[in-house]
Amino acid sequence: MSAEPRFHKSAGSARRALRLSAAAALGLAVLLSGPPAAAAQGDPIADALARVADGTYTNEDLELLKSDPEIAAQVPDPTKPDESSTSTNDDASTHAICGAYADVWFRKRSLLGSTIYVWHHRVVYCRDGSRVTSWQNRYDYLSDAQSIVYMRELLVNQAGGVGTTSAWSHLQRHLEYCVAKYGCYASMKPWSRITVHGNATYSYTGSAG
Repeated sequence: MSAEPRFHKSAGSARRALRLSAAAALGLAVLLSGPPAAAAQGDPIADALARVADGTYTNEDLELLKSDPEIAAQVPDPTKPDESSTSTNDDASTHAICGAYADVWFRKRSLLGSTIYVWHHRVVYCRDGSRVTSWQNRYDYLSDAQSIVYMRELLVNQAGGVGTTSAWSHLQRHLEYCVAKYGCYASMKPWSRITVHGNATYSYTGSAG
């Protein structure tokens, strides 16, 4: 008589264990199926940054980024035209001189209008009044750059024409934008070509990237 109650108690324990196992299996299936659809969607800011980087942005993307001033101050404004200018230490003259230079720069502004960077291409050279006789230096550098801007490799470094009435220098630099939380999300490739002449005049073309 005493064995029958023990049998019913064991059967009940087995049923409870089966229910617990089924619940555990269901929970595992939910975990393996991934987060809910809303949570699986991308970060709207990250998506907008990606579209700005590849040139497929919309006005809605720009307005979304502007809604976060901290981010907007670090994102280049793709709607703004390039700003550029030059400086030189040399007046037109027929006298021979070394140390003549031309410095060409391009400015990139953010969505808030602040400066993200100014990229410079500078050439230093000798001339004799009619010919460019030699290069003394050719290089690029950044000024007024935010901490998000990283100088990477030099993509183009070419020059020619020394010994003639004009010489040219062509540089292009790879710059990368790296923003906290979103990582390195975009690259810029500013470039310029400067032509200098033996009489100290010069011209240039280029882009902020």
